[in-house]
Amino acid sequence: MLGAGLYGSTYLMALFLGFVRRHSPLEIGMIMVVTGGAQLLTAPAAAFAETRMHAKWLAAIGFALFGAGLFANGFTTARTDFDGLFWPQVLRGVSLLLCLLPATRLALDNWAADDLAEASAMFNLMRNLGGAIGIALIDTVLERRTPVHFTELTTRLAAGSRDTAALVGLPLAEFHNVPLGQIDPLLQAIAKPIVERAALTQSFNEAWLLLGAGFVLALGLLPFVRADKTARAGTPIRQTARHTL
Repeated sequence: MLGAGLYGSTYLMALFLGFVRRHSPLEIGMIMVVTGGAQLLTAPAAAFAETRMHAKWLAAIGFALFGAGLFANGFTTARTDFDGLFWPQVLRGVSLLLCLLPATRLALDNWAADDLAEASAMFNLMRNLGGAIGIALIDTVLERRTPVHFTELTTRLAAGSRDTAALVGLPLAEFHNVPLGQIDPLLQAIAKPIVERAALTQSFNEAWLLLGAGFVLALGLLPFVRADKTARAGTPIRQTARHTL
C-alpha cells in the first residue's frame, strides 16, 4: 500500500492537472512541487521522531496523515486547481517519511545482518510492485468508470437537474428541474466536452478514495505486524535505510 500511495498519488495528480485542468508540463510541476517542499521541510522532524517513537506508532501517524491527504483529494471538481490541491499535497508531503522510515524498520529489523541485503531488495521490489498495481488500478477506474459517469450526468442534465448543471459547470438559466426536451445539436457539441471533464473528474475522485481506503486497510493490519525490540524508539535505522533508500 505504501508503494501504491506514493506512486499512485503522483500519477493521479499529474493526470488530473493535465487532462482535466489542461495545464502544461511546467505548470503541473510548479503545482506538484508542494508535496516535495513539504517533505523537505519536515524531513528533520521525521528523522527526530523516528529515533524516539515505536515504529508502529510512527507508521500509524504517517499512514493516517497520508490517507487523509488521499481522501481530501477525493472531492475535487473540474474547477479545482492549486488552492484546492494545496493542503492535500501538504498532508502527503509531511507524512511521506513518517510512512517510509518506520515501514523500512518494521520490514528489515527482524532480519539478520547476513540476510539484510536480500531482505532490502525484496522490500524495494514489493514497494515498486505495489506502485505498479496501484497505477494499474487507477487506469482501470479511469477507463471503466468515466463512461458510466458520463451517461449518468447526461441523463440527469436531460431531466433538467440544476444541481447536476452546477456540478458540471453549465449555465443554470436553462435548467429548472424539468425535462429539457429536444436539445439543439450546437448546444450538445458545446456541452459534451464540459460533461466529459466532469465525468472524468468523478472517476479521479473514485481513484483517490480507492487509494485512501487502501491506507485505512493498512492501518487496520498494522497492529498485526511483528516487530522485535529493535523496532522501538532510540535505535536508528541508518544501516537498513542505506540498503533500502
